[in-house]
Amino acid sequence: MRSVTTKVDMFSFGIVVMELLTRRRPTALFLDDGSPTTFHQLAEVALANGTEGILEVLDPALVMDVAKQKLEMLEALFRLAHNCTAPNPGDRPDMSEVLATLLKIKG
Repeated sequence: MRSVTTKVDMFSFGIVVMELLTRRRPTALFLDDGSPTTFHQLAEVALANGTEGILEVLDPALVMDVAKQKLEMLEALFRLAHNCTAPNPGDRPDMSEVLATLLKIKG
């Protein structure tokens, strides 16, 4: 039996942020080849393709006519959500790391 820790909360936080950024539900996600995927895997592929990859999965309404500074903030938030949804709970940030990252993103 697994114990519930704050790492579960970090995963949930990451999922909610991914939902907000992509305007997609965490279920029924598919890659271009039609294979099922998770938010974490979707983000992994997007991050591997750089800014263009990230822009492809973000909600088009968020990136329409976006200024460079705002795009950098969205990318940083996307990376944070990706880190929070790591499959291994030990690889997820703790709340103090998330807060520090959010404050840095806010500028």
